[in-house]
Amino acid sequence: MFFRHRNSYNREESLEAARKAQARGRIKKAIAIYMEILKAEPEYHPAHEKVAPLLARKKRFEEAWASFKAAAAAYLSAGFTQKAIGIYAHALNFMPRNPQVWEAMADVYLEKGKKADALQTLYKGHRYFRRKPYMDLGIRFLRKAFAIEPWNFDVTFDLAGLLRKIDRVEAFGLLEGLADHVMGKKRRKVRFAMFFMHPGLSIAWKWLRAV
Repeated sequence: MFFRHRNSYNREESLEAARKAQARGRIKKAIAIYMEILKAEPEYHPAHEKVAPLLARKKRFEEAWASFKAAAAAYLSAGFTQKAIGIYAHALNFMPRNPQVWEAMADVYLEKGKKADALQTLYKGHRYFRRKPYMDLGIRFLRKAFAIEPWNFDVTFDLAGLLRKIDRVEAFGLLEGLADHVMGKKRRKVRFAMFFMHPGLSIAWKWLRAV
C-alpha cells in the first residue's frame, strides 16, 4: 500500500503523488492513492472529484458514481450549483445509461427553478432507455418531463410512442389530448400516429381534416 502508517499521511504530498501517477498513465496507482486520501478524509470532495473519472475508466462504475455523487453534493451544499451540474455532466460521459445521474441533474435544475433545463435533461436521458428491459425508465423520465410541462410536443409524442407498446388506451388518450394543443404539421403528425394506432373511418377523417 502507499501508506505504511497513518501518521505518515500528508494530503498535499499524496495529491501530488496521485497527479504524477496519473500523468504517467499509472491509473491503478493514482486510484490507490486517492483512495488512501479518502480513507483518511472521507469528506474531502476534491479527491472524490479526481478519482471518480479514473474509476469509471476502469469500469468500476458503482464506485465511480459514489464519488461523482459525493463531489456534486459537496458543491451543492457550498452553493456552487453549476459546479455540481458539471460533475453530473462529466459522469454522463462515462455512464449515460445510469438513470440516477440523469435524475440527479434534473432534480438540481428543478430545485433552482430551471424547469426548461430539467425537462431537456429528462428528455435527452430517456433516449437511452427506449427499449426493453429498460423501457420503464424511459417512460418514467418522460412522465416526469410531462409533469414539468404538460403537453410539450416532443415529450408527449414520445411518451405515447413508448406507452403504445404496453398501454394503447393511455397512449391514444395522450395523442388525442396533444392534438388539441398543437396545430399545423405537428397536428398532422399526431393524427397520423392516431390512425396508425387505431385505423378507422373516424380517425381517418380527423387526419384528413388536419391535412
